[in-house]
Amino acid sequence: MKLRTAFIGILGIIGVITSALSMLSPKTALNDETLGITTMSNLRAYAGAGLVMALFALYSLSRKHLQDTALIFVIISLSGWTIGQVIGYIVDGKPDSFTVGSIVVQALLIPVAWKALKSK
Repeated sequence: MKLRTAFIGILGIIGVITSALSMLSPKTALNDETLGITTMSNLRAYAGAGLVMALFALYSLSRKHLQDTALIFVIISLSGWTIGQVIGYIVDGKPDSFTVGSIVVQALLIPVAWKALKSK
């Protein structure tokens, strides 16, 4: 199995699962029962965007000509999340260990996504 196919498939499945859970129950996904209606609405919107991108990534597995676009979406979203979380770390202080771990994982996945994009 090629790197690009495996990478798109794994991230697509993870994306569908995490996005669907976040859309259904943002309070549970964030382990925060104090979220207001506006915050939950915005979180569901971000999760919805993530769900559509994950579904597109999975769809691209059957349409090779769309895989570059799917990988570019992955690179853009990973970069944006990582930049946003690093800025939050700097401005707001150190988040919980799960968030710090996700920053590291996301940052490590960016070059893997780039390598997958360059592999044919």
